[in-house]
Amino acid sequence: MSTTLFLGLALSVSAPGLKDPPAKSPTVEGEWAVESGLVGGKPDTGLFRNPIDKIVIASGKWSVHRAGQAPGSTEITFDPKKDPPEFTFTGSNDQGGIYKLEGDTLTICYELGGAKRPQSFDSPIGSNVRIMVLKRIKPAK
Repeated sequence: MSTTLFLGLALSVSAPGLKDPPAKSPTVEGEWAVESGLVGGKPDTGLFRNPIDKIVIASGKWSVHRAGQAPGSTEITFDPKKDPPEFTFTGSNDQGGIYKLEGDTLTICYELGGAKRPQSFDSPIGSNVRIMVLKRIKPAK
């Protein structure tokens, strides 16, 4: 075996492989279905009395889509650097909450009509704290 061939084989075996591209951070943007909700420690029947077909989060907007109605939307900002991560519905009545994104599940927590931002994912009995669990709607292939 020639020295050149041996050296070439040794280098190719010991050379580091190409690294996988960095994984994209999960994003809250997309289409979401409401899986469940609590308010005041009890099931949030208001979410299902007038069912939400989907919630769309895109380009700084939170849009609620219901059958037979024009979508209602509001501006929303997210701050993933806070602990826990925070969101704020902006406009004439700024309202804030917290969220967590775990894979294809988005959980949001905020006080209905309140200006106080919850600090934990808890909806005590008698409170106006709403917790919504959303599942990502995957695009049809």
